[in-house]
Amino acid sequence: MKIVIAGAGIGGMVAAAELGRMGFSVTVYEQAESLDQMRYDWHDDVNPDIFKRLGIPVPKEHFNKKSWTFVSPFCAVTREFHQDESHPDLSIERRPLNQVLYDRAAAHATFVFGARVTGALLAPGRVAGIIVNGEKIAADLVIDSLGVDSVLKKSLPASFAITRHREDEVFTVYRGFHRKNPAAPAPRYTNKVYLKHLGECGISWAIQDHDFNLVDVLIGRLGGMDRRTLDHALADLKRTDPTIGDEVVRGGILCRIPVRYPAVRMVANGYAAVGDSAYMTIPMLGSGIASGMLAASFLARTIRDAQRRGITGAALFDAANLWPYQVQVYREFGAEHCGIDVLKRGVLQLDNEILSWMLGSDLLTNDEIGKLAGGGLLTVGPREAVRKLRISGISKVGVLLRVNNLLQKSLAACEIGKLIPRTYDLKKIERWSALLEKFYT
Repeated sequence: MKIVIAGAGIGGMVAAAELGRMGFSVTVYEQAESLDQMRYDWHDDVNPDIFKRLGIPVPKEHFNKKSWTFVSPFCAVTREFHQDESHPDLSIERRPLNQVLYDRAAAHATFVFGARVTGALLAPGRVAGIIVNGEKIAADLVIDSLGVDSVLKKSLPASFAITRHREDEVFTVYRGFHRKNPAAPAPRYTNKVYLKHLGECGISWAIQDHDFNLVDVLIGRLGGMDRRTLDHALADLKRTDPTIGDEVVRGGILCRIPVRYPAVRMVANGYAAVGDSAYMTIPMLGSGIASGMLAASFLARTIRDAQRRGITGAALFDAANLWPYQVQVYREFGAEHCGIDVLKRGVLQLDNEILSWMLGSDLLTNDEIGKLAGGGLLTVGPREAVRKLRISGISKVGVLLRVNNLLQKSLAACEIGKLIPRTYDLKKIERWSALLEKFYT
């Protein structure tokens, strides 16, 4: 049976390796002209456990992630975070990672570069292939690895009910590695993250790169970001961190990253979305490498389990038989991402003064900041709640109650996410998704 994968994303390449090894005819269609020309020329943070779990070698081009220093809106407060150095995340170069995943997949799948996917090939009630460079390519299963703005997903009829995002659920991000200004003094803090930078809905950062001649600069805003906003933010970063030079050595591009909970419908007959196409990034961070890799392995396992149950032919790729893939995604990390999304939205809605006070006080412990920085959920026990009440004082009780309500709402969203129906019952799925979506309206 034939499987086509639209886009050589991280999840797409992991899926290609797993499914090709199972004996399927797998072809990956990638728009870039070559592996070296694939989009992201930088490094990203990844939990190293995912490589051990999936039996994938860690690229040699990596280094330990550094602790961050958080800066409140308008630079009112600076707060250092000290991470557990015994088990840090790794910052891994994307292109060497692509090479590792490509080498692993190319032994079992065919890659076609310079292939522009423009839409889905449809049959009654199912996806039957893709349109590539104007040619119709039939397939029994189409895996969508095209990213947040997938043209493949956009081409599907509304009756398929595949989840689509709102613009305020996407970060528009500039990332560039700037040549360091040699005349600037060494900064006191080497890895600064600006929360609600300039009071806007988003973050920026200025990180002294492991290549000591570069400064890693990121500016991200929810929804769109025009040139004026970008230039204003970059100028402010250069003002507060003069080490940022004008020459851009790597990156320097705009990209779009989903920062929302996973799709409530990521499968249809003959179709499955993976990675950014299914919104699998950590909503607080936009990091989705580990979750995309893990989800791809779940998809392969779901198909293998269906085979073992004796399901054959086109039915193997029916939505009902692909649904356990989504269930496993939600049980493993998706439900937690639902809660993190609530936290992200709540933090961005806090007044600048409140956020500055919270960051500057002892209200948040180092461990709690670490959880937030790593995209984790917060829980507060009775003893810690009493401590926070003492710190906040009478004048800030209202703030503390608001934060507590936000934490409780995030935990409730996580619990609803875990209640995803175990079988493909459309009425139950619609009720579940309606309950979940109420947290984000």
